[in-house]
Amino acid sequence: MLSMTAFTGAEGKGSNIVLGYTTGDGASYHSLTSYHSYLNAIAPDTYAFDQKGNIIGETPKKQLSYAKKKKIKTWAVISNYNEAIQDFDGNLASRVMTNKTARKHFADQLVKLAKKQSFTGINIDFEAVKPGDRAKYSSLIQYVANTLKKHKIKTMVSVPAKSADHRQDDWSWPFDYAKIGKYADYVQVMTYDEHGVWSSPGSVASTNWIKGTLKYAVKTIKANKVIMGIPSYGNDWDLTDQHNSKMLQWNELQALKKKVKAKPVYNKKSGSMTFSYKDGRKHKHVVWYEDEKTIQAKSRLAKQYKIAGVSVYALGHESASFWKAIQKGLK
Repeated sequence: MLSMTAFTGAEGKGSNIVLGYTTGDGASYHSLTSYHSYLNAIAPDTYAFDQKGNIIGETPKKQLSYAKKKKIKTWAVISNYNEAIQDFDGNLASRVMTNKTARKHFADQLVKLAKKQSFTGINIDFEAVKPGDRAKYSSLIQYVANTLKKHKIKTMVSVPAKSADHRQDDWSWPFDYAKIGKYADYVQVMTYDEHGVWSSPGSVASTNWIKGTLKYAVKTIKANKVIMGIPSYGNDWDLTDQHNSKMLQWNELQALKKKVKAKPVYNKKSGSMTFSYKDGRKHKHVVWYEDEKTIQAKSRLAKQYKIAGVSVYALGHESASFWKAIQKGLK
């Protein structure tokens, strides 16, 4: 297994950030304790906020305590996920950008949280930001980063993947890479979900799609601030009934392959794996996923583009072979 000395700290010269996103469940804690030697940072994705800028959510104390013991850096993920609507909330994001009282309270609460739990930094993960809020969002990042910096707390911002700045792309347009990259210490690019169960079947993260995103990212943001996302999941499309399509975790994929006696094929164009099968109701399914070889090849892109490192979404259901593949790719 990889010793922590291989990573001389996230900002050390020639070192790679290997960050694992965690949830508050037991599976994430089990992954952390099992594979901690492959990681040098974790980011608990357990916090959100309300209309007034109050931080809400559970602190996974066991995870933080274990990470501290193993000298693993910790980042608090703050998202605009709204439990009431079970989705990311663009209106909620707008509120902390436009209401000065809420914005100040939001930033002050982040400082308070980081200090109380000894977080290395804050990871802002706003999604479904409104296209008209593009400039306001950059301004919020500048304000939050400046506030945190006064207290020696770092700022990371998660952004959707894109290979160009297209105004007509409502999902990615609100994120001004250049400005966000100027204010944040790190920009975590979500190079996954190229395809999902909401779309037609395809790779979660094809090689050329990742390359296009990284090429654009390092052109607009300093390369040593960029972190590339790696998925620990795949997707299973039910071609007869789309409602039965679902995301599959790494260990679920291994079990399904055995169950249906799958014959996976390497798709050269995407650099990903795929197979088909029929279920008990004679529905045809198509599965797209990554295996150890494709994970290793995609991790190697971090080295190719000389970026800060990689992040994995999410800890909880991987195997040692998954982490070894990342380790080999980053060598």
